[in-house]
Formats: sequence, C-alpha cells, structure tokens
Amino acid sequence: MTRREKLEKIIIGTLLESNEKRNYFDDCRCISQDMFQDDTNKRIFGLIADMNRRGKIDTTPCDILEEYGDQVIDIAADMCELCTDYSFIHLKMDYNERHYLASCVFGVEYTKTDVQFEDYVKQFIKLVYDKEEQRAGDNRAENVAA
Repeated sequence: MTRREKLEKIIIGTLLESNEKRNYFDDCRCISQDMFQDDTNKRIFGLIADMNRRGKIDTTPCDILEEYGDQVIDIAADMCELCTDYSFIHLKMDYNERHYLASCVFGVEYTKTDVQFEDYVKQFIKLVYDKEEQRAGDNRAENVAA
C-alpha cells in the first residue's frame, strides 16, 4: 500500500467516525472528491460531503446507510472496515499504547505523539499536488520532445 493510499484510508476512516463532538470534515474543506484515486473512497467522500452540505454532521456508516439506503449497500462493508481499521483516533491510540508498553518493558522514556488529523490532511494534499506537478512536468517534456 502506498503512502497516498494509506492517507486516503485514514482520512475517509476518520470522517466516517465524525460526530457532533468533533466534525473532522471541517479540516477537509480543501479536499475534493476527485483527489482520491480509489473509486470507493471517492464515492464515500462524496456521500460524506453531501451529508455535510445538508447540515448532517454524523457520518458513521450507519448514518450513511439510513440516509441513502440501497444505493450504498455495496460499499457498506468497505465503510465499516475504514471506520474501524483506519480511523485517526484508533491509529493514534494504538500507536501511543504500543510505545507506552515498549517503554514499560525496555525502560525507555515515553512521550505521547502530538500528531493531529490536520497533519494527515496536509500530507495528503501535498502528495496530490506533487503528483499533479510531476504529471505536468512530464507533459511539458513530451511536448518539447515532439
């Protein structure tokens, strides 16, 4: 799995866990649906964005299934997997727990990670734009060679 694919999954997984306490979609306002490479991720992001535009902040897989019904039944399992395996909150807790346990066993100093969800969004956007710049450079090189 490439870094970009993993970032896509983390962003979508985190958005699928958003609730009224913390709306992670606010951090993703500069991301558009066409930035995602995976078609399922594109579709899920579009559904989340649509619900947010209509003022519905809860974007769990159950909320999306209630809202769209049979239209999204084919991606329900993907949404559940992303929500449970790739949510930023779960990944951060897992990272901190693993490092805490290692510090207990090996006696090294332990500090919690201060990574924020916005950091993942920034990395994703940077990867998207770097890829676009590379593609534009390749097109310019082809035009010069022709």
